[in-house]
Amino acid sequence: MAKLLFVIMDDPNNLSESIRAAHALHYAVELKKEGHEVYVYFDGLGTKIPVSESPYKGLRPAYEKALREGIVLGVCGYCASPPHLNIRDKLSNTIKLIGDEEHHYAFTDLINKDFQLIIS
Repeated sequence: MAKLLFVIMDDPNNLSESIRAAHALHYAVELKKEGHEVYVYFDGLGTKIPVSESPYKGLRPAYEKALREGIVLGVCGYCASPPHLNIRDKLSNTIKLIGDEEHHYAFTDLINKDFQLIIS
């Protein structure tokens, strides 16, 4: 079985990017259901997905399904921090922040466990 980490960097405020993000979430959920080890991580503008309204109405249900399946690893604390997107306070009660204002998460622990990155 595969070990996969979906890194979603798509902007939820952009229609085409939010559709791409929803598809990545659907794929991750389906792969998990088939027995693969799967996580989803939100980085860059993708950190806004848990707290933004999207022009694509399918993004929210896809995100919520991934949460229910327990495959959401978290969001980038570096990107969410005040010097960058400044949404850390909005996220802190809804999803795990990984990293801080000075450090991006490097995925080293997962790469060392043979996870493959899929970046959207």
